[in-house]
Amino acid sequence: MRLKSFVTVCLSLLMFVAVGRSDNYAGLASNLFLRAELSPRASALSGAYSAIGNDVQAIYYNPAAFVQMKRHEISLIHVQWFEDVRMQNLSLGFKLDPKFAVGIGISYMGMPEIQGKDRFGQETEKISVSSAIAQLNVAYKVHPSFFMGLGVKYFRDDLAGYIGSGMALDFGFLMETLIPRLTVGGAVQNLGNKIRYDQQEEAIPLTYRLGIGYAIPAAHLKIAVEGVRSLDQNWRLATGLEFSYNRFAFLRIGNKWLGERSDLQPSFGAGFNPNSSLSLDYTFYNHQQLGYTHRVGISFRFGEVKNMRIGGLGPAESSFVLRPPQRVYAYLHGDTLKVEWSDVPGARYRVYLRKTNDSKWIKATPRLLWAHELNIKKPKRKTMIDIAVTSVIDGKESSFSRIVTVEIK
Repeated sequence: MRLKSFVTVCLSLLMFVAVGRSDNYAGLASNLFLRAELSPRASALSGAYSAIGNDVQAIYYNPAAFVQMKRHEISLIHVQWFEDVRMQNLSLGFKLDPKFAVGIGISYMGMPEIQGKDRFGQETEKISVSSAIAQLNVAYKVHPSFFMGLGVKYFRDDLAGYIGSGMALDFGFLMETLIPRLTVGGAVQNLGNKIRYDQQEEAIPLTYRLGIGYAIPAAHLKIAVEGVRSLDQNWRLATGLEFSYNRFAFLRIGNKWLGERSDLQPSFGAGFNPNSSLSLDYTFYNHQQLGYTHRVGISFRFGEVKNMRIGGLGPAESSFVLRPPQRVYAYLHGDTLKVEWSDVPGARYRVYLRKTNDSKWIKATPRLLWAHELNIKKPKRKTMIDIAVTSVIDGKESSFSRIVTVEIK
């Protein structure tokens, strides 16, 4: 089956499920923790994350997106919600192959015990409420521009002694379009049967997501727009902007547009990447009815992606051809020569320069780069400069990308 036909079938099935099941239980949903927005980065963008997620936290928005991780990742998150409700999350992401990733998530929500009283106002036993979710996700790069993901989760609610538990599935896709740096992502989340609390059966919050993301490297900006619909909510729009400074500091802002209501529901966040192995994120949100919420997260990245073949016996061997970035751009911006290139999963990069009439290439930086862009000071003299980029995985370097020539005037 050609990729175009395969993508069409997947999108058709996604929309068929969304339309066919969206109105069965309008206004009703239980276990709302299943759709809680835990990620500080994603919640700062108001949840518009299915098309731009590239870390382990993407498993909670689009199980296909986290295959874009470059290394293994551990993430810890604390959410201070209203009324002393607290949420904790541990996520583990393993990049087992440049095309394959596995994610594990454990989430818990709890609140202080509530003193129970009978109809006469006399104190009875204390009441506790909590929810927990454990999930496993896998994602695979079906094609260099098309990813798919699947997640399975087990959840358990304790509502003052009434226990409800069950299983649910998530399905998602992510694709790069013919427009450079424009991506489309979508997911169906929480596919599962009703759960029973004592004698009452309740549906879980089946959720649909469809979003687009666009990166503007020259402005150090990412834009995300996403439509979200849940079992008990109509379609609503989430929008987010992420500004970066040298991939070290990040400023994020988002807003939720809730159906016919035009009220602003903004969220604000910041992130810091002191080095390639550590990320710190924080988000502040003021819910108009429920008050302030805070999300804090820390992520650790480690290891290198090995060029292994999944399955089989014997030593690990390459399951793909190491290739350079397929797209390389170079242009002048003021006194800076900017070089940008497309992603190669699991790779770091080297940028090479030479004068057009010279046969000798020189390295633009002594170190390998994790970023997909490099700023070089503009030469003072008029000249023609050739630029090429290579990928490096596990100590092995690819051939040159296509050579881009820039005229310095």
